[in-house]
Amino acid sequence: MKPVIIYISGAHQHSGKTVTSIGLLSLLSKFYPSEELGYIKPVGQQVIKLEDGTTIDKDAQIIDKFSKIPALDLKIISPVQFPQTFTRDYLDSNIQEQLTQNLSENIKNALSFMKNKRFIIAEGTGHPGVGSIVGLSNAVVSNMMGAEIIYIAGGGIGKTIDRMEVDLSYFKHKGSRLKGIIFNKVIEDKIPTMKKYITEDLINKRFRSQPDLPISILGFLPKVRTILNPSMNLLRKRFRNHKTIGNLQDNLWHKPVNNIKVLSLVSEVMDLDELIDPGDIVLIAIMSRNRRSRILKYAAKMKGRLGGLILTSAKMYTLSSEIEEMILDVGIPAFVVEEDTAGAEEILLDGYANTKLQIYDDKKVAEVKDLFEKHIDFQKFIDAFKSKH
Repeated sequence: MKPVIIYISGAHQHSGKTVTSIGLLSLLSKFYPSEELGYIKPVGQQVIKLEDGTTIDKDAQIIDKFSKIPALDLKIISPVQFPQTFTRDYLDSNIQEQLTQNLSENIKNALSFMKNKRFIIAEGTGHPGVGSIVGLSNAVVSNMMGAEIIYIAGGGIGKTIDRMEVDLSYFKHKGSRLKGIIFNKVIEDKIPTMKKYITEDLINKRFRSQPDLPISILGFLPKVRTILNPSMNLLRKRFRNHKTIGNLQDNLWHKPVNNIKVLSLVSEVMDLDELIDPGDIVLIAIMSRNRRSRILKYAAKMKGRLGGLILTSAKMYTLSSEIEEMILDVGIPAFVVEEDTAGAEEILLDGYANTKLQIYDDKKVAEVKDLFEKHIDFQKFIDAFKSKH
């Protein structure tokens, strides 16, 4: 019998597809032997190179490390990759139809190696239409694989329904088999209200595409700061030009940080105990000498309270070696950027909004697994995606 292929799609990039893949594989592994489970990232956009030269999608590497699936073959589970110039090369080609056919065959060949699996999690990329320019949108790929879709929606009511109207209508237009919805990153206090107004009855009246294909709401996942927030190392990478202060191998660089604090008060009246919560990062200009001095003294005194320090405006001002030594002595993650404070804050906020799991995020992944165990209705999930074995 054929395996059940569950295709994870979402409202947009960073909607939670990798998190969902990890969470569902973790739940399945509690009830089924791990060798009966499979994973595939049929189309990938963020390509990385392994030590042996193999190129794979970044998400496939994350799953390889954190799932309980034995011996995932990285050369198989990431069959189609879109490197940076792929789209332009495709459009410049005079054999586009043949190229699409070749890419489709790559996906089918990868699946053929998993024909004895009971469940396969297939992780989509971006929103449902991503990949359509080369004939491989999430809807088309899910159909080609014979998959059934779980759609990852956002939190809220009006905005969420509006987005679903666009995405789920696209699935319906393409004849895709949508069977489940998970609402992700919901403010915990708002979950009861969402459950009251966004019901399975409402979803099926609006979006059910076939009489024999009911859509199940599988869970409402609360927004969890420690899962969603980036580390100082990830934030550092958001800036094209920056200077790192400290040892990037230190674990502090890889811990999720809390909020961004832009401190503009006169240093003499700053009550840092009130202004800074544990794990916060402080964003100040290099030339703010008095504030900078107060913050460093505070960080030295309150070991572990400050998540990091980002100094701005390096294009106009230079950080002295004396201050750099002081930062190293304090031992907090810090880096210097050329942007002014307002510009740097904008880049940082984008980093907070678009954080992905990293290969070193063991604690985050443990929280993800716990989150799915608490908030996903596993029995409803199994009933919706019954094994054909």
